[in-house]
Amino acid sequence: MGTMIRVGAIDDHPVVLAGVAAALAQAAPDMSLVAIAGSVDELLEKAAGQEAGLDVVLLDMRIPEQAPVEVAVARLIENGLVVLLFTAEERPVPVRRAIAAGAAGLVLKVDPIETIAQAIRDVVAGELACSSQLAAMLLTDETLATRLSTRQIEILQAVSTGLPYRLVARDLGISEVTVREHLARAARSYRDGGVDTGNVHGLISRARADGHLDE
Repeated sequence: MGTMIRVGAIDDHPVVLAGVAAALAQAAPDMSLVAIAGSVDELLEKAAGQEAGLDVVLLDMRIPEQAPVEVAVARLIENGLVVLLFTAEERPVPVRRAIAAGAAGLVLKVDPIETIAQAIRDVVAGELACSSQLAAMLLTDETLATRLSTRQIEILQAVSTGLPYRLVARDLGISEVTVREHLARAARSYRDGGVDTGNVHGLISRARADGHLDE
């Protein structure tokens, strides 16, 4: 590739981005971190002011008060940007949501800078990039997270706030029996995958650990 790869990054830790910029300058002379921001809006504003534009954006998945990662990915793609997830996130569900929204790959913050640089080259070339075995597993290993229905997740989220079943049922316009049935089906899905969640508190904890529920 004869031209410099222009990289943008979204992260709420400036020190992290400063380190990435310095490391790329030393290890990857074919690319430069030219725009850093703490939010999607800020990055898009900076990208608009870039005469040559950006080739790829590194996106941290866990920025406080940021929209769900799949929404952030979609906004960046709508603006013509290639998105590479750059994160410490190891919960499979949000990772897969981001990929389904169009992110071009995943690199972990613990990965060597040479590995991150190669992933950047790969996504710019139109390939799906997985920087490590763990990253690949998060994207492809279906055993890492039990699938739950939208209604099951909705009920688990409500129950996790401490609402009694009768109030959850009222708020969702269903019966208390239906609430319990959905919880039982969610627990059964985990058991079918070899995980005994125990009571509803264990079920909530496991669903949160997988990324089905907000932390």
